[in-house]
Amino acid sequence: MKPSVLSSQARSQDDAPWQSSSATLLATVYFIYFFCGLTQCFESVFLPEFKEYFHLNYQQQMYTMFAKNIPFLLAAAIGYAIRYTGYKNCLTVAMALFAAGTLLLIPGLRSGSYAVVLSGFFLIGLGFNCEIVAGNPMLSALGPAQEGSSRLNLGNALGAVAQIIAPATLSIIIPASAMTAQARLPYMEGLFLTLGVVLAVVSIVTLLLKDVDVRTSFQAVAVPTGPRWFSPGVLMGFIAIFLTLGIEAGLFGFFRNFVEDPAIAGFSARQSQMAFTIYLAVFALGRLLASRLQRRVHPALHLLIHLAGALLCLTIMLLTKGMWAVAALMALGFFVSILFPTLYALAIENQGERTGQVSGLLTMGFAGCSLIPVVQGKLADSIGLQYSYVLGFAAYGFTAVHALRLFVQQRSRGSEVAA
Repeated sequence: MKPSVLSSQARSQDDAPWQSSSATLLATVYFIYFFCGLTQCFESVFLPEFKEYFHLNYQQQMYTMFAKNIPFLLAAAIGYAIRYTGYKNCLTVAMALFAAGTLLLIPGLRSGSYAVVLSGFFLIGLGFNCEIVAGNPMLSALGPAQEGSSRLNLGNALGAVAQIIAPATLSIIIPASAMTAQARLPYMEGLFLTLGVVLAVVSIVTLLLKDVDVRTSFQAVAVPTGPRWFSPGVLMGFIAIFLTLGIEAGLFGFFRNFVEDPAIAGFSARQSQMAFTIYLAVFALGRLLASRLQRRVHPALHLLIHLAGALLCLTIMLLTKGMWAVAALMALGFFVSILFPTLYALAIENQGERTGQVSGLLTMGFAGCSLIPVVQGKLADSIGLQYSYVLGFAAYGFTAVHALRLFVQQRSRGSEVAA
């Protein structure tokens, strides 16, 4: 047998344990994205109840979003630290923080302390921060490089699928007779306790799993010297992520307020929960389709199409009432669903061994979810909830310019290769 054949067989045998461990770890990351999506939706779907229970205005209601997402300012530091802790260990820490924050919501509700609830959301956000900084590069590395964007959309789609399940099961968990926030309180506490315990178990499981050094996948990509993560493409990607995630947080956080507003659609609480389930289903559908389409359609072109649809939906939301406004909001969920994973995948592409740092910087874009919803809440208190969505035009307009730039660059590179 030729030496080259022997070398190839030996290499395959050496790769077999890595491939088995990476498949297990990839499946675990997918589960974490699913279950954490479920947990976050259960926590966020009760924002109108928090508003009623703690007697808040719109801006104060969005302090939960602020507390949950301000930890993403630490994402770059986590990106540096991950070089020493490893990606899997970062996931273990993420699940432990997630569990602690979810369990902390219970004493916050029992004591009537909004500050304790906000502390719980802060820990949840810190855990989510670690999950994204570690999980997204793992999704990118644990498989063929050319399908990295597809896996990222699939992982995030699983979180969106979980978010369909959460509000849909509320009608089973919470009886129709529990109309007020006070009446729903025991059910909320039981739910948070269950979620917190499961998250703690997942943390232990990730600790015991065999580690896979995904950094070898990133080191195989050669990058020039210098502060690559501050290149124009990465910086514009960061700004686009900051803006679009901030608007997306407002869409989630204010959804039930929007459809229940008598001046817009006047839905009941039960009707708004059902509508929220449909919204999340449409959101998940967008990501699931993207995980397939982006194997054939360039992600930048896909972004441009969805951004055009998002701007059209925003226009209809601002100019109409009733079911037209609700339908536009539903459709908007489909168009914005792919923005974060696709923007992230495009910005992190070809970053090599600096992927951890770049992931940290890009994940800091989640800080937009802490600041922009508070600004929107202030606008809603001043000019009305419906018109506060005008902020979306600036965010999606900037992102469209960024996506167009990326698409033109891709076409230019394609022309050079063809020549």
